[in-house]
Amino acid sequence: MLTSNSKEKERSLSFLCCWYLGRRRFAMLLLLSLAFVVFILGSYTINKESNSPIIHQSIETMDFVSNQTPLSRELSSFYTENSNDDGIRGSDVDIIHPPPSHHPCDSFSFPPPPPPGLRRPGPRPCPVCYLSPEEALAHMPKHPFESPVLMNLTYVHEESPVKREEEGQGGSEFGGYPSLEDRTNSFDIKESMTVHCGFVKGTKPGHQTGFEIDEDILPELDQFHDVIVASAIFGKYDIIQEPVNISEMARNNIPFYMFIDEETHSYLKNTSRYSDDNKRVGLWTIIVVHNVPYTDARRNGKIPKLLLHRLFPNVRYSIWLDAKLQLVVDPYQILERFLWRTNSSIAMSRHYRRFDVFVEAEANKAARKYDNASIDYQVEFYKKEGLTPYTDAKLPITSDVPEGCTIIREHIPITNLFTCVWFNEVDRFTSRDQLSFAIARDKIREKVDWSINMFLDCERRNFVKQVYHRYVLMNMKPPRASSSSRVLPEPLTLPRGKAGGGRAAGGKKIPGQRGKRRHRKVSAGGRNMR
Repeated sequence: MLTSNSKEKERSLSFLCCWYLGRRRFAMLLLLSLAFVVFILGSYTINKESNSPIIHQSIETMDFVSNQTPLSRELSSFYTENSNDDGIRGSDVDIIHPPPSHHPCDSFSFPPPPPPGLRRPGPRPCPVCYLSPEEALAHMPKHPFESPVLMNLTYVHEESPVKREEEGQGGSEFGGYPSLEDRTNSFDIKESMTVHCGFVKGTKPGHQTGFEIDEDILPELDQFHDVIVASAIFGKYDIIQEPVNISEMARNNIPFYMFIDEETHSYLKNTSRYSDDNKRVGLWTIIVVHNVPYTDARRNGKIPKLLLHRLFPNVRYSIWLDAKLQLVVDPYQILERFLWRTNSSIAMSRHYRRFDVFVEAEANKAARKYDNASIDYQVEFYKKEGLTPYTDAKLPITSDVPEGCTIIREHIPITNLFTCVWFNEVDRFTSRDQLSFAIARDKIREKVDWSINMFLDCERRNFVKQVYHRYVLMNMKPPRASSSSRVLPEPLTLPRGKAGGGRAAGGKKIPGQRGKRRHRKVSAGGRNMR
């Protein structure tokens, strides 16, 4: 009875409302009530968010970053690493060597993040504060960066290197087949050291070493330069990218060198951009390499990438670019921002997505960058040596995986040693230098107080523009033209005396014709009739 009474009351109440307000008025009142409730809930949510603490990147707040996915970690660091030193507070170099005070970029900070719905996922450039090229050059240090402990570094020379049969033995004749004992000794930092560093044969790098350079070019490599920019293409793997936004001062004082093998040289000679007379393509001076030591073009590319100090013994600073990158910022500005301002001797960006060597190894296997057995062997070898997955316990080190396509460095003994032992790992194991970077760095850091400025990858994307490899460009489908700009193909020419029917001579159907289509004939005079 109580239930029936309540239903009767509800019916009567509904009847009274409809009777008093009418159907339309009642519906309007209901919508207004719902809107009011949504407004109250929204105000409560915004108020709650505004009372939450703002997250700033520091050692204390790295737990926030570590709980994110690798991709969101790089994206969030774009906005959480705001500081007066251009947003690189997460870099271990800036913690050890703070930048000088009263710098023109001290007031720079990242812009506020866009609303969540407008954020574009994936890697992208972020703002960087550069000085003008003239101001940047004025900040070049007058004296070299002090190399810790190591003062004199020389290199092994051996005309007939012998490969030893032992665990972990790989390598090549070009690298000299260093033993495991040689490898261990190369990490024992002393004031004077002699290590394997490629070019073990011959009288000098580029001459009878298995990486031959034309005799008329060798004297140029011995010249003194404050700064050089270098790159390489082997196996005609890439297309030469012309640097842009380069100041006249840099054009006159900084040489740009592009190393190529004979295969790439043959390809270049068939293009209009290259001439053997001046050996130049735009800003790039072309250096042809003969008798390359490896069958793998990517491994050959690691020689100039990691051993520039051997090819150019009298250079202070170098910027290395993989050939898939186009330089879009002046070299003086890059050096000032990532070396001189942070008081660093070497800098490269960390990978935007992956921070752990073991994760990087799995990604290489999934992408078939190298055979899986060789990658597994290398990783297991490093695990036995004590390499562990990356965690926040490694701070102030911010990553174990670099985006190694750019290397900015000063040529001093400690950085030369680092790239030597890094190359030896590439020579001994796989050519994937991102897998061997952390072990080479950490073993040196165990002995001396030295670090690498690993800046954000979005900052790297600010000064280089990445393009596709040549073979990718060749296999890409051309973009579909819009209807307004589409060019129609020429109509097929039919044999004289044969008309229509959608068939050519021999009775074969013409592609694209849909059969017979009859058109009304119009005489020449008839076209002009109104």
